[in-house]
Amino acid sequence: MLVDDHAVVRAGYKRFIELDPELQVIAEASTGEEAYALLETTSIDVVIMDLSMPGQGGFETLRRMMNRFPQLKVLIFTMHENASIAKQALQLGACGYLTKSMPPELIVSAIHDVLAGATPIADSISEALQDLHDNKLPHLELLPREFEIFIRLANGDSIEQISDKLHLSTITAANYQASIRKKLNLNSTLDLYQYARQHGLLEVS
Repeated sequence: MLVDDHAVVRAGYKRFIELDPELQVIAEASTGEEAYALLETTSIDVVIMDLSMPGQGGFETLRRMMNRFPQLKVLIFTMHENASIAKQALQLGACGYLTKSMPPELIVSAIHDVLAGATPIADSISEALQDLHDNKLPHLELLPREFEIFIRLANGDSIEQISDKLHLSTITAANYQASIRKKLNLNSTLDLYQYARQHGLLEVS
């Protein structure tokens, strides 16, 4: 299944993937909610999913998918060439992390790698993940749920919007906000925005 809110992107990669006689795109979705619903009715081996989508977004979709279908193989395919984002996606259960700047033939190879049990990661991301391991940036200490809410706060979402999109009570969302600010030693939404911008973490949700 291809999950991307741009129909042209889905169409292009569907054509390329299906040049391989062993692969077939049997479902497409433009939002995480639509993708999750399709999984309830369709037998799918691999999901290829963007992170930046309307609605609940990629991180929440990935979390729901892995909670409901723990054996599902989800391959992230995104414009975000950021190791911090890749790290969080992999922690949530993604089985690989590819970027849209990669040659299309590598996407097909990655699908086969995933089916064989491997964890394909874009070369630039793989190298940056090692650099992350060697550096102790504050946002790396955030739990996946905290990271997701941090990104939404930095992008300007209110506590009420976050509560609605992530199916949380406003009290729980506010508690997460307090924890995030404490861990990052930041005092305001503007501080969160500036920190996220500095580290290339905006526009993920």
